[in-house]
Amino acid sequence: MDEDRTAEIAATFERIRRPLQWPMENFRRRRISNRRFVGFRFSRVRRTGRAGFAFGFALHEDSVPGVREPPEVVAYAFVEPEGSALHRTLVDGRASAVRRLIASSQRMGFPFESHPDGSVVAVRHRSMRHVPKEIFVLVASDFLMLSYSPLRAAGFLERVTKATTGPG
Repeated sequence: MDEDRTAEIAATFERIRRPLQWPMENFRRRRISNRRFVGFRFSRVRRTGRAGFAFGFALHEDSVPGVREPPEVVAYAFVEPEGSALHRTLVDGRASAVRRLIASSQRMGFPFESHPDGSVVAVRHRSMRHVPKEIFVLVASDFLMLSYSPLRAAGFLERVTKATTGPG
């Protein structure tokens, strides 16, 4: 990355913190900060599986599927481990949570790319490489807020919650 965008990335998360606080209260939040990705993962656990979504910035091409021009602002859905019962429940099948997310996001005009064979199963991203410093925070925070809409509209959050909640 040519230019350090650390301050802009921090300001983006500060800007979206309040609007996204209540919808994410049923998910465990974990901050990720390394050389490849900076952001937050929101997850729920079932036995050895984990599912949820992440908002952040891909700092290298190999950090998230589809990233070509880092830094890229990224929203993605994940189900771990690949091949698990949780993965099959949320990814496979005609009316699965991930297929509904992909279809809904395309109808809404905020398309997620499908990656059903990995743990990152749906990705939406936008390069921030050439975005001027003055509007970086606005562009990135708007992207993330718009990316949340298909997650909600497709029922992805509810389906993940249902799939990770035990009986009783």
